[in-house]
Amino acid sequence: MSEIKEFFSRLFSTNEWPPRWKCGYWSDFHGWLYIVSELMIWAAYFLIPLIILKYIVKKKAALKFNKAYIYFAAFILLCGSTHFFDALMFWVPMYRINALLRMATAVVSLLTVYHLIKILPIAFMQKTNVELEAEIQKRAEAERKLEEANKGLETFAYMASHDLQEPLRKISTFTSKLLESHENSFDDNGKKLAKKVLDASAVMRKMINDILSLSSLNEHTELSVVNTQVVVNNAIEHLDIIIHEKNASISVGHLPGVIGNEAYLSQLFLNLISNSLKFSNGKPVINISGKAKEDKVILKVSDNGIGMNEEHIHQIFEPFQRLNSKSEYPGTGIGLAICKRIVDIHKGSISVESEEGKGSTFIIVLPSAH
Repeated sequence: MSEIKEFFSRLFSTNEWPPRWKCGYWSDFHGWLYIVSELMIWAAYFLIPLIILKYIVKKKAALKFNKAYIYFAAFILLCGSTHFFDALMFWVPMYRINALLRMATAVVSLLTVYHLIKILPIAFMQKTNVELEAEIQKRAEAERKLEEANKGLETFAYMASHDLQEPLRKISTFTSKLLESHENSFDDNGKKLAKKVLDASAVMRKMINDILSLSSLNEHTELSVVNTQVVVNNAIEHLDIIIHEKNASISVGHLPGVIGNEAYLSQLFLNLISNSLKFSNGKPVINISGKAKEDKVILKVSDNGIGMNEEHIHQIFEPFQRLNSKSEYPGTGIGLAICKRIVDIHKGSISVESEEGKGSTFIIVLPSAH
């Protein structure tokens, strides 16, 4: 214990030893070769931790094993300090401080080794740059093939839908002419059957047009600042006749601007408002509101319509999914799928809150123009 006290009490004392220049025989060349070498090693050991720490600060969020970097930096710094003191002792023989520094270096070295052993199994599980690059290339190839497949499907859907229009138009035209020219010879049942053909043709035409709308939505469309207020007002104006027929009440609050495609967003609100008008038993009351939140805009379209059960909510954005009979509420079941596709193109989201018999609220989140 007395030796330990004596050690620390005389920590900075240099009287017990001569400077290293006077220990043994040092030629000028030999001494300065030793000193310069030690200082060069110290300079390198000093700069390496600085580079490591700068890297940690810049890449902190993306780095794994941050502690390993810090331990290693401390270990390198302490190792370098021992070389600096070795050079310094040619003039100032601070052997006690040198010994203490070496002990600190030894402790940090063992801590570094212990930490590396702990993280080694996890580190071996990490993918190498070569493996990551190979995976990126594989994903890029898969995405390219998927994009080609999607383009092929879009082209096929467009061509198939377009080619169906002509025979459907002929069915509708010839049935109308047949009904018109044989009106007196057809009995009530014949007229009823002819009308069913015309109604089915109209439904089919609407379905084809909706499929064309869905397949023509392009995710690479150009986006710009859009005045949401103008888009909603245009949609309401477009639905003016049905709004008057239903004696609907539509209120529009302040709507912040968004980043998007004006034509697509017009179609989005046209479909949502049309839905609210369609799925109502009494006088439709529709409220459209919006608010900005950080870099997003949250828009809501609420109505007092028939609503839906919570268990059916996840189905409504899929194509051809219907919760009600066609006779009661006509439509193709594609409208909300189009809405979902439009919102996805804008890197946003759409959801619905609804209760059967108490209406629905569609919530759309889009990138803010500000």
